[in-house]
Amino acid sequence: MEDQEDPVSREGVWKRNEKLVYLSNFLHMTMYTMCFGGIFDIFLYQLSQEQQVIFDDPIAVGGASGHPPVFRVNTYSTFELSFYLNPSQPVSYPPGSNCSTLYTCGTSILHITDGSGNGDCCKVGNRIPFAYFANGTTMLHITMDALGQNETLDRRSYSKLQHCSAPKELPLHQWTKVKLKASGVENSKGKIEHSDGGMIMFINEEKVCEVPGTAYHTLPSRQGALLFLGSLQSPPLRTHDEHLPAMVDIQSVKYGKPASNLFVGLANSAQGILSMLIMYPIGWIGDKTNRYFLLRGNLLVAVLSGLAMLAAVYTSNVVLLFTGICIFTWYQQTMSSTIYACLADNVVGERRTRAGVNYKTFSALAMSFGPAIQLCVVLWGPMQDSWSASTFELLLLPGWLLLPLIGLAVTLMVPVGKELSSIPNTDDAQECPRSPVRAKLSEAWLEQRVFGRLQRRFVVALSVNIFFIATLLANGMTVRYFSLYFTQVLRFSPAQLCILNAVCRLFIAAFAQLGKPLSVLLGRSNMALLMHVGSAVATLGIYGGGFFTPSLLVACACYLLRFACLHARDPVLYSITMDCVPQSQRSRWAALNSLRTLSFSASAVLGGFLADRHGYEFSFSVTIVSLLACTVFMLPALLWFPRKEGVGSDQVQADALIPPVASQTDLAEVQTAPSRPL
Repeated sequence: MEDQEDPVSREGVWKRNEKLVYLSNFLHMTMYTMCFGGIFDIFLYQLSQEQQVIFDDPIAVGGASGHPPVFRVNTYSTFELSFYLNPSQPVSYPPGSNCSTLYTCGTSILHITDGSGNGDCCKVGNRIPFAYFANGTTMLHITMDALGQNETLDRRSYSKLQHCSAPKELPLHQWTKVKLKASGVENSKGKIEHSDGGMIMFINEEKVCEVPGTAYHTLPSRQGALLFLGSLQSPPLRTHDEHLPAMVDIQSVKYGKPASNLFVGLANSAQGILSMLIMYPIGWIGDKTNRYFLLRGNLLVAVLSGLAMLAAVYTSNVVLLFTGICIFTWYQQTMSSTIYACLADNVVGERRTRAGVNYKTFSALAMSFGPAIQLCVVLWGPMQDSWSASTFELLLLPGWLLLPLIGLAVTLMVPVGKELSSIPNTDDAQECPRSPVRAKLSEAWLEQRVFGRLQRRFVVALSVNIFFIATLLANGMTVRYFSLYFTQVLRFSPAQLCILNAVCRLFIAAFAQLGKPLSVLLGRSNMALLMHVGSAVATLGIYGGGFFTPSLLVACACYLLRFACLHARDPVLYSITMDCVPQSQRSRWAALNSLRTLSFSASAVLGGFLADRHGYEFSFSVTIVSLLACTVFMLPALLWFPRKEGVGSDQVQADALIPPVASQTDLAEVQTAPSRPL
């Protein structure tokens, strides 16, 4: 009788809890997007460099400025050395100089040496590297040692073998960015032409020349090498440098290892694989305990993760970083699975489809709201609109301030359910309306044997899921690298990337509304394949594939369309599966989502490897070819699950498009879908 005493009050609790679920999910997804979204991938990319900031502020070289300070730097066999140059005037040697005889007529800008021999040339470790202007010009030249070089060569012979130069002079009184990168082909990103590696020079992000490596594939590394600005100084060296210093200002000198896309892939794989391993234990705990108390206790896990990530971002500590990622994965998996079950507790059956749509809508809005907040920080914050350490701190860390609000929303939820409190959930309450039984596909049609002894229901479900997993493998090679492509290749600033990501999620939410009418018009299998091919074509439009060079506007539009097509396709594939398989087998088919997570994680590592070795464009091309090849797996579904879908009326056909959501069990199956959108 207690269930019937105060239905109005009980319904008020349900409605309040439903709103708190939406709020909790909105805040959680906003925090997740800010702390672990695309900007986090860029942070991982830069963290992999183990960068040493030699100095930031401008230092004058040459003229009456005296000797600049000498810096210590630990060099690597593969490295990136970047700096900005502002030449004030060319420097020429006097007419009577013997520099042409000594082959020292260059004017020195920056010289890293271990000091062996005369410190200048030509012992291994003397030039690692050496940057200078040609006599009387601002034509930039570089030379670089290599293990296995002939150490008896004179400077002239050495320079012929291990030297390259810019095609034109640097402009006077204007800052120019210079990057020197030395690596083998495994970290060349497709920029090194010689198979054995070497060093390349970029001026304002454009490759201008290459110093070939040697057959040993290795460059010298030194602990405590000396970095000189201008001429070499004695002391600390024992001999005088014959080179004159250039007249130039230099700033923002940074030295580190080449950035690694593979490191980005490994970090994402750690999260994906761990998520797969803990998925079912967390689900079991949620079923056996009070899920509302589990949500509250989960906040302590989030706090621990936040503390680890705060320390990792401030100190650039890899151990703390992976610790924070692993702890957050537990919080993320618990939150995403438990909160959806709480929604099912508080929504009557006939409204669950609508509630699920609301839930996804709030998620999309949150994933747009997060970048919008970051954009405000960039525009009105104290740092410049550039990818610096302070930028990452201000963009990644404020998201954790939402944790208290998430905690408040979760705490305000009132537990419901016969076994948890005096207030029943909507399934326990006797007078709550049940979801109407929708018209189903013809069982006789589904049980027809279409491929040997295999029934239509099995062949179609298997085809759809193999297709989905295969496409996830293909997409996983690129999805975590789009932000890096836009920042490293298209040179997006933090503000531009935040705008792109914010608009993308809003576009996805709007485009998703086309899913149902397109399904009715085309049939679900046809519509899913159309969206799939559309996503592949849109991916090609982002970078051109060597066929054309898209404008920035076209690249951004294709980026939006690529994500929108995938988000419109995936629910259709899921609904086909759930309609085909027997109700008693839905859970085991839903369990394939664990394989989907693993596939996504594994291919992220492969994508990082390909991007490091051949560049982003190559990995994108591999993805497109793989996506098109995956259409073969969808052919059985196209053949045996046609547009009419074996139903006898238009009304039944339209109803069949709605995934079954009549029970809490069905909602639990939906919640196991991957939480990281493609």
